[in-house]
Amino acid sequence: MTCSIFLATIVSTSEQCCKFVLNHPISKISRMDKFSCLMSFYKKDNPKYFEDALESLHKQTLKASEIVLIQDGEISGELESIVIKWEKVLPIRRIINEENLGLGYSLKLGLEACSEKIVARMDADDIAHPKRFEMQLNYLKNNPQISVVGSWIAEFSAELDNINTYRTLPSEPEVLYKFAKKRCPLNHPTVMYRKEDVLFVGSYDNFRFQQDYHLWGRLLNSGFKIANIPTVLLFMRANNELFGRRGGLEYFKNEVAVQKDFLKIGFISEVEYLRNYFIRGTVRVMPIILRKYFYQHVLR
Repeated sequence: MTCSIFLATIVSTSEQCCKFVLNHPISKISRMDKFSCLMSFYKKDNPKYFEDALESLHKQTLKASEIVLIQDGEISGELESIVIKWEKVLPIRRIINEENLGLGYSLKLGLEACSEKIVARMDADDIAHPKRFEMQLNYLKNNPQISVVGSWIAEFSAELDNINTYRTLPSEPEVLYKFAKKRCPLNHPTVMYRKEDVLFVGSYDNFRFQQDYHLWGRLLNSGFKIANIPTVLLFMRANNELFGRRGGLEYFKNEVAVQKDFLKIGFISEVEYLRNYFIRGTVRVMPIILRKYFYQHVLR
């Protein structure tokens, strides 16, 4: 089943997750509405998945005026060939880190390089729904009080016709503010945000993990508002490797550092810090098979 056919099937058959796509009126968007797309990739990214991600950007009903592509260190010849190919099709601006500096640093560098006031994030192995950018830009235009808007995610294994689960989140700003004190309130690869608001709170920090969660917490603590469009606008590959990256000693240490900073800036209380330390810490050190079950069945 081709990507385009499957996307149409998802929209027409998944009533719970996609009725917003079917029923929400898209207001006419001026050609003067421009935005940047920010993506980072490195040598371990799967070439096929990377190309699928770029192709999904090309198929957007509203295309980015530029794609700021951060190459984090050396890459394979195959990845290089893919970039060269798509530079002829997409408005790619490639920025190369001479060595691998990590996602947080790369996104901070890339955001500063973005020319437009609105920036959409995209990961190098995901597939964006064709109407993702159009819907999100329209949302930000109609809701000037919102700094960041995300969406739901459909997680799949290997092929798009094998959906495992849906990663849903609350949509209302007031609910998300409380939600963020316990869990990450936005699916990072789905977000579109106002560049100046993100820069106001210091942009991305150089955490090895959870750069996004730390950023959302600082935004909320500074009075900015976030929201989610309650429908699937991104398809994410979810395998054991993904859940493996969400655990282990280093991830646990990073988790503690983020929560300590939330406590320091007053975003969470001491009681909330202790709750998060024990609950979230337990998830980070449990075996992968249990962590996968927890993510797919308890947090959904």
